[in-house]
Amino acid sequence: MHCPECHSANEHGAAACTTCGLILIQAAPKRRSDDLASIKRRASDLDSTHCPYCEGTIANRAVRCKHCSEVVDELFYRERAQRTRARVNYASWVAYIFGLAALLLFRPVGLVSIATGLLLSIIYYMIPVEPPPSRNSRRPKTKIGTFIKRQLKLERVSIPIPTMKNKKLVFVGTPLIAALLGYSANLFLLQEPMNDILKRNSSLNGMKVSAHYKYWIVPGVVVYDLQSLDVRQTPIDVHTALLEFAKKLRTKRYSRVDLDFRGVTKFSIDGASFAQLGDEYAKHDFNFALYKLPRLVRPTVDAPASDRDALVEFHRHWYGDDAMTKRVQ
Repeated sequence: MHCPECHSANEHGAAACTTCGLILIQAAPKRRSDDLASIKRRASDLDSTHCPYCEGTIANRAVRCKHCSEVVDELFYRERAQRTRARVNYASWVAYIFGLAALLLFRPVGLVSIATGLLLSIIYYMIPVEPPPSRNSRRPKTKIGTFIKRQLKLERVSIPIPTMKNKKLVFVGTPLIAALLGYSANLFLLQEPMNDILKRNSSLNGMKVSAHYKYWIVPGVVVYDLQSLDVRQTPIDVHTALLEFAKKLRTKRYSRVDLDFRGVTKFSIDGASFAQLGDEYAKHDFNFALYKLPRLVRPTVDAPASDRDALVEFHRHWYGDDAMTKRVQ
């Protein structure tokens, strides 16, 4: 037989190598299947441990004991809670930033986004940091001050933005969703109340008015665009439609209301005066609703001292100079 160290030849059954002195241990030949079985048995023995509560045999990577259902891997629980808190924290900051940006364009969406961020922040602090105490746990009870300090600690874990598989769909879909939200806000908050006014009053049949935010995205400025009139309608009908619209919006606060005719701004009135106009009309103060409006708009109508003449000049400058709508004599 040959020595495995120096590869010199030795007699069969020799106890040591005559050249290097390596002890030669004689072992009976084993089959490869026996070697693999012993290796697997050894690995299974190393992968198992005992539960600290019931002394049952469990796997080393077990989170809960299969015998007593107790949590045996508290590190796994803490890491999972940390990942969950980090994701909630990341989502809350995204909601805050988006809400602050949306406040500049569309206030309701911004307020809803900020409220969502606040709700996520509350959920973040409600997620427990420590694993729940087990029935058989011998750990000392945590003081209330230490518990609150751990709960209020902000986890500084950065969560990368997930990769977008279809970037074109995201870049095209995001503007479409924003446009849909803006259109819905203009439709339900301004145009639908205006359409209801035109439908309920038979003397306003044929009149078309577009009510929307400035540039369709600026929520602080409302545009009242008189687009067309019917032959039967008079200036008092046009004035009544405007007063009804002011009555509808009197509880809301805007910085300015623009009075347009076919897309061209003719007059502007500040939001407080427009709300006052709606309040006085709701109280049936027709003297203020009719004759004080020309004094509130900008630019102010240059007319004689008579309130009636100022009202006539207001309607003439608003839409009466157009060749198609010369109804003010």
